[in-house]
Amino acid sequence: MNLIADLEKILISKFINLGFKHPVSNIHDLLRAFFNLTDKSISIQKRKVYLSTELKNKQLPKPYGHYLKQVIQKFKEGQNLIPHLSIKAVKPHQKDLLLYDWGIHHLHLGDTLNPNGFIKRSDYILFFVLKENEVYLIDVTKHKLEDRTEFSQQQLLQILKNNWPFLLTPFQLKNITNLSKKFTDKELSIIRKNGGMALVEIDNIIFRSMGGGISTAKTNLDHTIRADKIVKILRTIEIDIISRKQIIETIATDYKLTLNPIDFNLILHEKNFYIIQSYSKQKIITLEGLHEIILRHLFDS
Repeated sequence: MNLIADLEKILISKFINLGFKHPVSNIHDLLRAFFNLTDKSISIQKRKVYLSTELKNKQLPKPYGHYLKQVIQKFKEGQNLIPHLSIKAVKPHQKDLLLYDWGIHHLHLGDTLNPNGFIKRSDYILFFVLKENEVYLIDVTKHKLEDRTEFSQQQLLQILKNNWPFLLTPFQLKNITNLSKKFTDKELSIIRKNGGMALVEIDNIIFRSMGGGISTAKTNLDHTIRADKIVKILRTIEIDIISRKQIIETIATDYKLTLNPIDFNLILHEKNFYIIQSYSKQKIITLEGLHEIILRHLFDS
């Protein structure tokens, strides 16, 4: 019995099904890759759309106002918005430091598709916060600012706080009143690119990272925490099963009983992970929610 090896085989198969090459990695790397994909992508479902006051009042140059309306309609109708993302968003190991740090997505405004099926990179991008049933559209800015701080604009957080302060409340540090050093947008960009994070101050309120955090390897800290937790749970279950198996085998030996082979495997059936008895194929344990945690919407039709 090796539940972690079973999970690794399942995830490698799913990885290949998504069109990626066989990854040379361990279970932690595989889990982080799937977390990265699910967090960066947009599930296909209807969402209620909220626009910031700043975005409502913004006059976008033609035809970007029209493109924005198209995107809003797609969110409302549950259409596929993956083509509006960067092609990097569907690469399992490609990093998104803005998302890791502030939990903010971005997409391209346009309607011209490249041969790869993605919207041609446009001069303007839309920033938004994505939730299960809602999407909060923050602002539209130029894709490339002169100082290259398009992905570290603290004004995005200011707009979030102005319009939906409840989205930031969970990340507020209440025991810190002000920062001795307030970083500029450019400094924040440099810090991120070097695998760091910084607290930000908006209206005299201090906030920590809202997107899981950035590691020194420029990966998402929360992805590592989640991967470690899953591995730990499987190891704990395995130890418990081995202990129970040894008790049964001892009793069988004492009473000279003949047992069928006792072994267990982890399987994925439909959208549930199960631990089954290898000989009888009987489902012994249902790992509730594990599919949602790892794969979520990646294989939805």
